[in-house]
Amino acid sequence: MNSVTNGTKQANSVMQTKVVTPLNIAILALNDSVATTITGPMDVFSMTGVLYESLQGRSPVPYFNVQIVTTDGNPVRCHNSLLITPHCSIDACRPDLIIIPGIMNIDVTLSSNDEVITWLREMYGVGCPVMAVCSGSMLLAATGLLDGRTATTHWAIENEFRKSFPQVMLKPEQLITDEDGLVCSGGYDSFLDVSIHMIGKFLGPTVALECSKIFLGSPGRHSQAPYAIFSGARDHGDQQILQIQERLENQFSEAFDFSELAREYGMSRRTLERHFKKATGITPLAYLQRVRVESAKALLESGNASFDEISYKVGYMDNSFFRKLFIKCTSLRPKEYRDMFAMHSPHRQELQ
Repeated sequence: MNSVTNGTKQANSVMQTKVVTPLNIAILALNDSVATTITGPMDVFSMTGVLYESLQGRSPVPYFNVQIVTTDGNPVRCHNSLLITPHCSIDACRPDLIIIPGIMNIDVTLSSNDEVITWLREMYGVGCPVMAVCSGSMLLAATGLLDGRTATTHWAIENEFRKSFPQVMLKPEQLITDEDGLVCSGGYDSFLDVSIHMIGKFLGPTVALECSKIFLGSPGRHSQAPYAIFSGARDHGDQQILQIQERLENQFSEAFDFSELAREYGMSRRTLERHFKKATGITPLAYLQRVRVESAKALLESGNASFDEISYKVGYMDNSFFRKLFIKCTSLRPKEYRDMFAMHSPHRQELQ
């Protein structure tokens, strides 16, 4: 986008002169927003070029002018009851980047913010990129701008997102997606990752790395797959498919013959797979695999069994195959997963 290109050129100039005209960041505040997804990006962008420069004994160089904006310029109340007073209304700002925060009751927000949706379309149409944090990606999707493009969101609302916006190419395993100036991020705390990502686009990798050091960001964090908990869609209204889901979930360690399973419910395997995928978004086999991976994750978190033992417990004789499947679903090797989550798990068994 034009503002990103201009920002990169501006950064090159900064390295020589240390004199900049700050780029304008508009953080959209809405009722029921998650406060940290407003105040967090505000701090990151406001302090870029300030904290690091000060620590190096140099004069601060603020790269960004950050404003909180609301639809009408009036205060809004966040989900935690924090009252936020904006700098101005959406009509009174001229942003180089718009940030959409995470929102708790997204359905209410989508049904009552037509003016915001129109504004986002108009601003993007004149070259302003948009960055959405967590569930804010659903508000961005409501503009239609994400249709046919990639996006991500918090893993917990994947099913809701797919149902509401089937034209969007949702990639919930990714922490950040970025296509044509439309940037989305995963969980609420991903505001730091995606803010640094955007700073890198505006000002280059050197400034982004400085921000990572100052704010203790993790430059290599690209996936939210390790954190995701699989939960199959259940609001599809197909009672037969619900029964089959329960079978797979309750008997996941058993060997399944899906052709036989289909006959039990009076259909062919092809029909079963078509109906199951329509209802849940994935095939019965993929569903069973995800359930088994979830069980393996719980065993890694709560005990000290080897992965070979765990593979057998969840229904796999071929632990090599299951290891590959586990890595595909979580983006971590089993040992890495255990090292990352076991000591923090409420199910952790203390070593005797």
